Amino acid sequence: MKPSLVLIPATLLCLAAGCSSNAGSNAAPYSGGGVSSGGANGSSGSGAHVPPGTTHAGSGGGGGVGVGEGGAAVGGEAGTVGADGGDGGSAGLPPGMVVVVAKSTCSENAHWTGAASVAAVSTAADEKLLSITADELDIVFARGLGLFHAHRATASDTFDAGVEITLPTGYSLAGGASLSADGKTLLIVQSDGFGFAALTRDSRSAEFGANADPSAFVALNDRAVQTQERCAAPVLAPNGKSLIFAGYSLAAGATARVYESQLAGNVWAMPANISQFLFDGTTEKRVLPTGLSSDSRTLFYYDEATSKQAARFRDRPDAPLYTVVDLGARDGAVPNSTCQRLYYTSNGDIVVDAD
Repeated sequence: MKPSLVLIPATLLCLAAGCSSNAGSNAAPYSGGGVSSGGANGSSGSGAHVPPGTTHAGSGGGGGVGVGEGGAAVGGEAGTVGADGGDGGSAGLPPGMVVVVAKSTCSENAHWTGAASVAAVSTAADEKLLSITADELDIVFARGLGLFHAHRATASDTFDAGVEITLPTGYSLAGGASLSADGKTLLIVQSDGFGFAALTRDSRSAEFGANADPSAFVALNDRAVQTQERCAAPVLAPNGKSLIFAGYSLAAGATARVYESQLAGNVWAMPANISQFLFDGTTEKRVLPTGLSSDSRTLFYYDEATSKQAARFRDRPDAPLYTVVDLGARDGAVPNSTCQRLYYTSNGDIVVDAD
């Protein structure tokens, strides 16, 4: 059994990066069970998961009925419903109206099977998936204590052997990393957790530069310092328009949240809390985002409280993430653009499942 590099718990972040044992074997095939409904893809938007008065846009249910008290959907006390199924009361639509929501890229009933190691990336050493582009051509991963990236010409080819990336002083793997969809930008996290920066390259065949550029993250970085809320587990949306990450304090028992920031010009804007009342964590047991579907409607994350991977679904990119599916031991799961393949870490190897 190979030791594995993991994201360091919040309480140890400021000390050092380290390795731990990654027990278990490749995950068993997923049969589609473990769904907790609450307002997405055909379930009732009754407000069971959202307290009355919340201002977050409500979810009307994919092809289902949005009822909403507390802004969950149509006719909700604090919500509004538009033609696409989430925003509504003030639109003049009658309570109980059926609103059809387009099918999402990822299915709540996916059957993930056929786990296979990713050739050339998975070796006798310990590897951990950090990020892979939606087109499956570029991958960033940890091997031992080092950060590596690899490329391939097509999704059916074998990755090259991988090249190590030297992180600039003040940045570490402890907080994770994320690739942009074109594979030319790598988002990294400060060693102390108080901000992000980007490494860039001119093409997918080039190496990443050595200089960290924090300019696009100035608002988020200033906010982290001012609030003393550290950042971790960044995930860049495939469309390049949003950034999801974990935010947490080192105070014992403090609430750990999941935030989403939108790109405004060339700067990431102040983030919105997308986990409030739904899947918040704590300092010791955080929720760590790992991947986002190409339509931004399915968030994949690792839950430190359960030591399991999960996926949450929403009817629109700006709606609440309600329905949750347990993905078991598929740590660090990231889908491809069609959500027909799922990459993750298992027993120190990077593997891929198919739906």
